[in-house]
Amino acid sequence: MRRRTFLQGAAASGVAALSAPAIARQGFTLRQKAARMLLMGFIGDNMETDGAAAIAGHLESGRIGGVLFLRHNVRSRDGVEGMTAHFRSIAPDAWMAVDQEGGAVQRLSGDLGYSPIPRAYVISEEQTVEEARDIYRAAAIEFRDAGFNLNLAPVADVQDDENGVIGRWGRGYGADGERIAEYAGAFIEAFESVGAACSIKHFPGHGRSSGDSHHGFVDITESWSEAELDPFRRLINAGQAHLIMGGHLTHIGLDPAGDPVTFSRPILTDLLRGQMGFRGALVTDDLDMGAIHENYDQREAVIRSIQAGNDMIMMSNSAAPDPELPIRFADWIEAAVANGELTESRIEESMARLDVLAARSI
Repeated sequence: MRRRTFLQGAAASGVAALSAPAIARQGFTLRQKAARMLLMGFIGDNMETDGAAAIAGHLESGRIGGVLFLRHNVRSRDGVEGMTAHFRSIAPDAWMAVDQEGGAVQRLSGDLGYSPIPRAYVISEEQTVEEARDIYRAAAIEFRDAGFNLNLAPVADVQDDENGVIGRWGRGYGADGERIAEYAGAFIEAFESVGAACSIKHFPGHGRSSGDSHHGFVDITESWSEAELDPFRRLINAGQAHLIMGGHLTHIGLDPAGDPVTFSRPILTDLLRGQMGFRGALVTDDLDMGAIHENYDQREAVIRSIQAGNDMIMMSNSAAPDPELPIRFADWIEAAVANGELTESRIEESMARLDVLAARSI
């Protein structure tokens, strides 16, 4: 049986089968397993920068599972493609992740010579689902050619023009769950067809919020409605949801403790996995965003994210750049297992989910 088929079958059944990667991991230390969970950013826009050199060293030493590229990393086509090529030559199985939604959130932009991608709302208003799929397929080919294999998109939030984070920029496909799922599904199909994974965001719904989690917590208790789960549920039921990103959002009704979704087991594990049947991997939004780093220290943020059910931990390492972050990350997880905050079996659960995700793309 082919590795990809085997792993997809395991994911569909919800059973962590003993796959070839799992067998290979039997000799891994806990620190090596922890490293696969870290998606880390850096400061630098070409391979001559100290930040890029540090990333290359971490990849070579197996201390991180992937690289996060933000706007400040993508200043020139030669620079970004030089970095992805170099990083992938060191670690071919590592994630190379960037936001490439289209419209205002397109890091590989037209200014750098890439084809502009219309914003989601424009596409849903002016193109059929089939036409959208063709647009996204062309974008996906450029994405892979640029060296990336993880798109931190599409948005499955509802489009509300009053919202300053999603609606203002036309990042949503509309207000109807079926319509959102159709267009987001076309996006996912296009990128997966060329071997790139997609992260659906921002669970359980950011579209009717009244704040920006880049700057602080966003309380959606009063603005959110259960209808905002509909596009996520449809994508899960259609077998198109393989990676979902939670938002730095709070909702007292869904989690009476008031914890942000990123740290909320009731929302990520009980609701998303339990009630909605999601069997894929979960990735945090950036733990260096204001909502998190202004209220929690990094160790607490990492451990609580894993306890809640997240499998991939995104840290842009931009708020206070630390070249030794991957070493400290592994220290935190190792200590958390030793003192009972985490179990190694919990880390293995994430490894199994990430194996399945990787089999679809890397």
